[in-house]
Amino acid sequence: MATINWQAVFPALPNIANATNLLQAPADNNYWYATRQPGRVVRFQNNTAANELVEILNIEDRVDFPESETGLLGMAFHPQFASNRYVYFNYIGRDTNDDLETRVSRFDVAQDGMINPDSEIILLRFNQPYANHNGGQIAFGSDGYLYISSGDGGSGGDPQQHGQNTNNLLGKILRIDVDNTSTGRNYAIPADNPFAATGGAPEIWAYGLRNPWRFGFDKETDELWVGDVGQGAWEEVNLVTRGGNYGWGDMEGDSCYSGRPNCSTANKTKPVLSISHNTGVCSVIGGYVYRGAQYPAAYGKYFFTDYCVNTMQSITRTTNGGVSVNNHGTVPVDIVSFAQDNQGELYAIGQSGAGSQIVKMQVTGGELQPGSMATNLSATGCVSAEDATLPATAMIPYSVISPLWSDAAGKDRYFALPDNTKIELTAEGDFLFPVGSVLMKHFKLNDRFIETRLFAHSESGWQGFSYEWRDDQTDALLLSDAKEKLVEGVQWQYPSRGQCLTCHTQVANFSLGLETLQLNNSMLYTASGINAHQLDTLAHINLFATAITANQKAQTLFALEDTNATLAQRARSYLHSNCSNCHSPDGPTPVNLDLRYNTALAATQTCNVQPTTGDLGIANARILAPGEPERSVLLARMKVRDVNQMPPLASHVVDQAAVEVIGAWIGGLTSCD
Repeated sequence: MATINWQAVFPALPNIANATNLLQAPADNNYWYATRQPGRVVRFQNNTAANELVEILNIEDRVDFPESETGLLGMAFHPQFASNRYVYFNYIGRDTNDDLETRVSRFDVAQDGMINPDSEIILLRFNQPYANHNGGQIAFGSDGYLYISSGDGGSGGDPQQHGQNTNNLLGKILRIDVDNTSTGRNYAIPADNPFAATGGAPEIWAYGLRNPWRFGFDKETDELWVGDVGQGAWEEVNLVTRGGNYGWGDMEGDSCYSGRPNCSTANKTKPVLSISHNTGVCSVIGGYVYRGAQYPAAYGKYFFTDYCVNTMQSITRTTNGGVSVNNHGTVPVDIVSFAQDNQGELYAIGQSGAGSQIVKMQVTGGELQPGSMATNLSATGCVSAEDATLPATAMIPYSVISPLWSDAAGKDRYFALPDNTKIELTAEGDFLFPVGSVLMKHFKLNDRFIETRLFAHSESGWQGFSYEWRDDQTDALLLSDAKEKLVEGVQWQYPSRGQCLTCHTQVANFSLGLETLQLNNSMLYTASGINAHQLDTLAHINLFATAITANQKAQTLFALEDTNATLAQRARSYLHSNCSNCHSPDGPTPVNLDLRYNTALAATQTCNVQPTTGDLGIANARILAPGEPERSVLLARMKVRDVNQMPPLASHVVDQAAVEVIGAWIGGLTSCD
């Protein structure tokens, strides 16, 4: 399976001291440009053998950098750089009164690549009351406008309350038109800026930010991702939109900032992700959504890190507005900024470190290339060519005891193995399928086929394919991306290929439901009309590489509706099948939960544990509060269908039966034992 990692790519490059940015000029892949905080810019060849830095600008005479958070902080080439030769910088200087100020300036670049320090035209300037929280990122959006990040002015706790003040430029994302001028300015205000005609500072695009050090546009969707450095408790990743209020300094993370205990959270946009300082983080470094072509396994993931922990993480968005978070290990440098080359490949840079300072996102253990499937389900070989509702003869049916909730849809399940191969079993009983295996699942509502999903194991890993059934039920067509559609009264979600891997996680060994715990029962094999035990049947036809152990045969899950089982057995089985694919040790979530069936309740990290990713407004909340379901965030997330829901993907309908069983189980608990 391909593994995403970050590796140094310019091993011979000298140290770029106090680096703050790394970027390429539009349509020019030959060079990289890096800014240095004291006020210098260097250029080097885009070659792994590069061993020389060429300084192309020195403006230390006007940049204030006493080794703090000030200095040269941002750089952006004009989209038409090849013709106008304009480059822009964001830096901290001092005005005529010797007070700190932010300047956004334009410079001219000569044909030999040197930047003329005397060509500066200051477009925008505003005072900075303190020497920290300056923001500093600048970048052009696809709309041609220049976006600028501005911190709250510094100190701690936003003492002058700039974040919520729409009459100044601090604690904001700004947006200006550098190609036009207006009275008294070297830039114009885009007409659709939220305060352009209604009062307030017209440059503001969004507000309520503390220190948006780095942001990035998604090249495919144009969405603006911002990493906002937190105060003392939370780091934030925000999706910033026109006129959005992101809470600071009333809010930090999902709730009131400790310095504003009685704040109002109304009309404020919560982060896409809040990261607790209890995890060791201190300063989020926002990155980019990967849209390159080299590594399809990473496509669509937003990458970010933190200056204190050096752990690379990614966010994958789900169709209902939720996110899944994956950890990609540590990086060999203290990253301060990410970069995209002109092909969309991702890089990152630290403030120093000859040869190791710049890293690139790479894939080891085999590159995951997108596979292909037939356009029509009937042509895949997984179903009968004459009747696509029937499985091909090679497909082996199975059923699970405790199914994953899919908005009350019925499911028919099958798998197939290549000839002369067998299934390996983990010690916990998970099925490990050989390369060439295919899993198939039909989804039905009111006995009508609505979707078929194929999950195929290739040399490069697992990949999902979703087929949408025709209204006449004669065949199903392969979808190229995620889709929603009202079917039989249900808003049905067809997942994208990437979203399949959101639930089919590595920690769950990818093939959800195919484990001894789930198949330790009997089913009717319709082809023969025989009712037989599934594990015995699969062993009888010699599909397992090793014999099932006595311990595996002795353990089973319990159906939600099995009234002969205890509430605990039914509830824990449901949590296992619906949640443990992510909430297991080393799972792809920011919280350390273990919802596997055989994990003791006290070891699940849920019982009497305070939630770290939002309390949903519940007073004195716990993830699971024994005897008090109303205080249990676990249950509350099951009862909603919004950004707080669990599971986060592919459901618009609450599983009321599960809510009742798990609510009753929690209500009956007297302790965490």
